Amino acid sequence: MHFSFATIPTFVWVLIAFYVIYWIKKPRLSKNEPPMVPYKIPIIGHTIDYLFNAENFLAECKKKYGDPFNIYVFGQVNTIAGNVTVHEVFRTEAFSMLNATEDIFPLHRVLKSYNLKTLAQVIKTIREGITANLPLLTGRMQKQLLISIDKEIGDCSNPKLVNNEIFPTMVARPVADVLVGQEISKNEDLVKAFAEFTKDFGKILAIPPIFSFINPTFNTQVVTLPVRFGWNPIAKHLDTLKKYLKPELEKRLKDKEVLGDKYEPHLDIVEYFMNNPEYETKVINDEYLDKICEFLFIIVVASIHTTSQHMTSTLYDFAGRPELWDDIYEEQVMIDKECNGELSSQHINKMVKLDSFVRESFRTFDNIASEPHRCMEPFTLKNGMTIPKGRIVQTYLMDIHYNPEAYGPEPRTFFPNHGLENNLSASRTDKNLFMFGSGRHACPGRFFAVNEIKVGLHKIILKYQVKTPSGKTEKKIRVGPVAYPPIAGLIFENRKK
Repeated sequence: MHFSFATIPTFVWVLIAFYVIYWIKKPRLSKNEPPMVPYKIPIIGHTIDYLFNAENFLAECKKKYGDPFNIYVFGQVNTIAGNVTVHEVFRTEAFSMLNATEDIFPLHRVLKSYNLKTLAQVIKTIREGITANLPLLTGRMQKQLLISIDKEIGDCSNPKLVNNEIFPTMVARPVADVLVGQEISKNEDLVKAFAEFTKDFGKILAIPPIFSFINPTFNTQVVTLPVRFGWNPIAKHLDTLKKYLKPELEKRLKDKEVLGDKYEPHLDIVEYFMNNPEYETKVINDEYLDKICEFLFIIVVASIHTTSQHMTSTLYDFAGRPELWDDIYEEQVMIDKECNGELSSQHINKMVKLDSFVRESFRTFDNIASEPHRCMEPFTLKNGMTIPKGRIVQTYLMDIHYNPEAYGPEPRTFFPNHGLENNLSASRTDKNLFMFGSGRHACPGRFFAVNEIKVGLHKIILKYQVKTPSGKTEKKIRVGPVAYPPIAGLIFENRKK
């Protein structure tokens, strides 16, 4: 290798730059913080272990340093809170999940109306417009799921291998019905827009967060830079919604004006939005249309992606456990006969074995750490440790969901009747199940999501025998500390009459 004195300045500058970054990024902890787990690689810290060995790494850290503890990943200190301390994080306003997710899921950079005020309105809308009307929406949900099953799975006289791509569309159809109404949700390209929105937004985040080692906000600016120059994979979905929604909004405004008190409101979120004094209008201009479409897609992001993942995973759990098939199937047959094929909320509530199975599938989904919260002001835990302002706190989900005190000496075992035996429904949040968060940060749409999963599984189990290709439970996919459903596909075959 050729070497000259001219190369010396280059090496010197590289070393200086490395030292400056190291000095700037070196963790500086305040008093009374959780203990910092030592690391060997400057700047990189624990990032490699966190990405490629999260389960063992975090388990060893907790065993040695207790709960909570600090690790250094992607250029910043994260506090890992397990089953002992995480409940304090979820029950106080000192922590913000929205603020924490903006760096890793920068929806605010592509949807202008995405902010704290809008999110608060979205939460209120879900509670009052969806959850409060669940009994009235059940029939429509069932109808749309049956359409989805027929379109996405269809006749399986011969065994058919079906991949996971059908589930976002299956979940999107009932959501579209509830959001924009029964009429325009019949358009398949609109259902497709709802189903693919979150996946296509994920394309913006395809670049690994390497710039987070400099600064998380800088990384967000870099990965969303293509959007500023015109590449926006979600723009087509917004255009699709606007295309169908504008004439519907104009029709409703005209009907209100003509019919007056005789106008019959629609039971959907569009109607709820238009009746909100803050969003009332007499004309559907581009600004109003943008606002309502972005509002609806915020709900889509919060609902379809997660619900479809868990419907997929729960069906894999069922398909891979033949010892449970008969018991759960018999319950569905009994309820189907009782309701003559037309489910009500009361009938869904009677699916106690299926509900318990779904809850256990949630628990064993195998996310290791997720649901980050940012500390918005210094907060002192009951154990005397202080979380400083600005700190990201990660929820150590595996420590909660596999807690031996709650689930016995073998907590990784799948207990299909745990919820049934302990009077715990799948939509209930408690200290031992954080699928939907907890306390002030609990998901407001969990009741609709659980009902949609249960109704979907109910109809599928009645119509098909569902198996995994291996005949056993399939392993989930891991990306860092986050789990995803298996990708083996599922084998569907018509049940013998």
